[in-house]
Amino acid sequence: MPDTPPPLRVLMVEDYSQYYEGLKFELQPRVQLDNAPDVATAERLLAQTAYAALLLDLSLPPTHSMQEGLALAEKLANREERGLPIIILTSKDTNPALLKKLMTWRVSMIHKDDRPSGGEVEAALLLARRGYFLLSRLPAGDLPDLAASLGQSAPSPFSERDHAIFNLLAEAGLTNQQIAYRLGLKEDAVKKGVQRIFRAVNVASRAEAVRWWFEHRQELSEKE
Repeated sequence: MPDTPPPLRVLMVEDYSQYYEGLKFELQPRVQLDNAPDVATAERLLAQTAYAALLLDLSLPPTHSMQEGLALAEKLANREERGLPIIILTSKDTNPALLKKLMTWRVSMIHKDDRPSGGEVEAALLLARRGYFLLSRLPAGDLPDLAASLGQSAPSPFSERDHAIFNLLAEAGLTNQQIAYRLGLKEDAVKKGVQRIFRAVNVASRAEAVRWWFEHRQELSEKE
């Protein structure tokens, strides 16, 4: 019997507690959903925890305009080492200027007025973590079939640097310090790369990551 994978750890930035609690219930047990009611709490939790993805409302305190949510999305999207898939969940009206920003940042969006189910949000999370970009007044009901039909055709979930880190971690069994020396990087950059790899393949240890690498090595080589 195959091992049950650990739940995805996802942060939701949402100050409407009833919406958060409802979605949390629907996503259990495959997704563990934490909540931050404002940007300051979100930034603190993101600094403490290696989340697999971020669900972000645009209407946040103190103004409940789109200012706070968009500022956080832009800040995270423009990080030098972008490793966190972001999906905006909003009931705000969209316009061409907003959609253009999201396209530039490659931040996905699901509109709350489409009433996406927990299964549809879960499918969107899986797609976003595999490198896909979702932007629309969402045909949310199509997402589970889309996620299931993609099979192994998804693009590599790793940047060139993270692929090199993963290769040395798995094939050569190197420590972070040794990988940093081999690639000419700071050890902290390697540590962050390993954390991104863990999130991307949904594992919690180097041993699990190594096993994942050898189980998927052939398909990764086909995507290079």
